[in-house]
Amino acid sequence: MSIAEIEKRYREYLSQEGMLYTKERTLILQSVFSRKDHFSADDLLFHMHAEGIEVSRATLYRNLKLLSKAGLLIEADFGHGHIHYEPALGSAPHEHLICAKCGTVTEVNSSKFDDAIKQVATTQGFRVEHHLLKIFGVCKKCQ
Repeated sequence: MSIAEIEKRYREYLSQEGMLYTKERTLILQSVFSRKDHFSADDLLFHMHAEGIEVSRATLYRNLKLLSKAGLLIEADFGHGHIHYEPALGSAPHEHLICAKCGTVTEVNSSKFDDAIKQVATTQGFRVEHHLLKIFGVCKKCQ
């Protein structure tokens, strides 16, 4: 999905909620979707400030929450004491292996997981919009 399509979807969501699409929201949206990794709000804030984009921490947190509610971001808790975000659109389904010692998060794509999730959902009469599977253990480096 292109940034223009994402922006259109966000504008529609904000309009339905009676909110405006402001300059700050544009800058946050562009910064979020220029990233290709999992990130925390503080990571994004640091990156934006390094790029000369001034936005307050409170504005950033509010807008990340809105982007999540709009279905554009997925919130994930990897056990690091804060939320990580990743785009909800355009990325292939994947799972996360999280090392309990060093905190490294590794993405894994497996059709077996996808097939199992679809099977369970079908059995329960459930329509999956997205999934987030977290597997905690110890990575090869820390073993």
